[in-house]
Amino acid sequence: MVKVERKTKEVEVIAKLNLDGGEIEIDTGIGFLDHMLTTFAFHSEMGLELKAKGDLNVDEHHTVEDVAIVLGKAFRKMLEERKNIRRFGSSIVPMDESVAICGVDISGRGYFVLEGELGDAGIRGENVIHFLDTFCRNSGINVYLEVKGANAHHKIESAFKALALSLREALKSSEGLKSTKGKID
Repeated sequence: MVKVERKTKEVEVIAKLNLDGGEIEIDTGIGFLDHMLTTFAFHSEMGLELKAKGDLNVDEHHTVEDVAIVLGKAFRKMLEERKNIRRFGSSIVPMDESVAICGVDISGRGYFVLEGELGDAGIRGENVIHFLDTFCRNSGINVYLEVKGANAHHKIESAFKALALSLREALKSSEGLKSTKGKID
C-alpha cells in the first residue's frame, strides 16, 4: 500500500492505494466523483481510501484536478518497477444505451485519448476529461477510451468501469518484463 498527500492553498488530498485490494472509502465533497472513484476501485479490485477537502465554493475544478494528481502519483509509486505484469489490458463495458471501449498500456509514458463525448452528469464533462488526462500523465499510464451513448451518467460510468477492468487485466501477474526494448519508460 502507498500513501500520497498533496496540500495547496486550494485543496488538500490524502490517498492510500493498495493494488491487492482492501477498503474503499472515498470522500471528495463531490458526490458524483465519489461514485465514479468507488466504481473504479471496486471493479479494479483495488483498495482505495481517499479524502479531499477543496475550494468547492469556487467550483469543482481544483478538487477534481488534485484528486487526479494524487491518484496518478499513487499509481506511479505502486508501479515503479513495472516488472512481472501483463502491461496491456482492454475491456468493453456496455451500460444501458451506452458503451465504453478502453485499452491501457502501463508504459511509464502517460497519455490519454478520448473518442466520443461524455457530457455533464454530476460534474462537468470537461472536468471528467481533465481528471482522466491528469491521472494518465501523473501515473504514466497510456489510455485510449472510446465512449458512445446518449445518457451522460451512463457514458461516464461505463468509462470508469472500462478503465478499471483494463487496468485489472494489465496488472495481472506475468513472467518477465513486457518490452522488446528491455526497458519500460
